[in-house]
Amino acid sequence: MIVLSALVSLVIAVPVVAGFVSSRRQRAVDRRHFAAFVGFSAAIVALSAVIAGITATIVWMRPPESPHDHPVEAGFVFIFCLIALLSTGVAFLAGLFSSGIRRVALVLFVPAMAIVWLLAAFSNFGA
Repeated sequence: MIVLSALVSLVIAVPVVAGFVSSRRQRAVDRRHFAAFVGFSAAIVALSAVIAGITATIVWMRPPESPHDHPVEAGFVFIFCLIALLSTGVAFLAGLFSSGIRRVALVLFVPAMAIVWLLAAFSNFGA
């Protein structure tokens, strides 16, 4: 299940990077374009933190152990999750201040990240 959440986050990364590239060119036009640029930048940070947290979990996960037994891993996962949560909030707020399709993309980024976190949470259940 953790690999599925990593794949979903990589699929989400494609439109986020495309939105970042298109908003980067127009960030100086007005405040709404700058808000979209900030939102897509925060979305890239959030996706990077989620992918890094998932990678840390996969690297330290061993079959006989719980994935959160090691304190270093728990610290990494906590920091990555905190960064991802704050960046997702910034992306959502920036989506509220942007306009057009960028607003829709940034606001829909939050449910997409919720699906990734839900898949990652389900990976903690079971043997």
